[in-house]
Amino acid sequence: MTINAHTRGVSTTEAGLHHSERRPAATPGAGHAASGLGGNAVAHIVQEHCPDLLAAAGVVIEHLDAQAGTWQFSADEGQTWRAIRTDLINRPGNMGLALDRDARLRVLPFGGHRVTGARVAFHTVQRSHGQGSGSYRAYASEDRDGGSRTVTLVLSLAAINGAPPAVHVPRPRNKRAMVQRAAAAAAVSAAGSGLSGAMVMA
Repeated sequence: MTINAHTRGVSTTEAGLHHSERRPAATPGAGHAASGLGGNAVAHIVQEHCPDLLAAAGVVIEHLDAQAGTWQFSADEGQTWRAIRTDLINRPGNMGLALDRDARLRVLPFGGHRVTGARVAFHTVQRSHGQGSGSYRAYASEDRDGGSRTVTLVLSLAAINGAPPAVHVPRPRNKRAMVQRAAAAAAVSAAGSGLSGAMVMA
């Protein structure tokens, strides 16, 4: 089953999930841990784009678009991040990345590379991976627990990484109004000073 985050119902062949890929060189250090929040939880991605699926304890990632950038996951709510070995999960064979529902996923686009959408393929699992969350493991191509099937999503960067926080931009002030208010305040101050001087002379 293939679902496009913008246009649903676009088909993808099985061969397309395991095609040979040319990967741009990653930026040094991009695959190491980075602090701060970010990304979307696996549960959020599944619920947002696959509402018909049963509630799952986690997923097994079968394919990630390696040309979109450096993929990372976090098991501690975005405090630290680990690079995902797309060369392992994208090669022919059934090797996937096990992630529990609370794990976060994100992709860091390569410099100068504009990304409009990235493909993600996975199947859900009904039991938590426990200590195995974040590990690479073989998975069955058929006869999975609960009849889980492979789902392919084509997602925007915002759908994967989360929307950036809203930035409040203060409304620019009218300079003429500011000058007029300053002049009025000065006039009031001058009038008050003159009145005080007149009272002293009297």
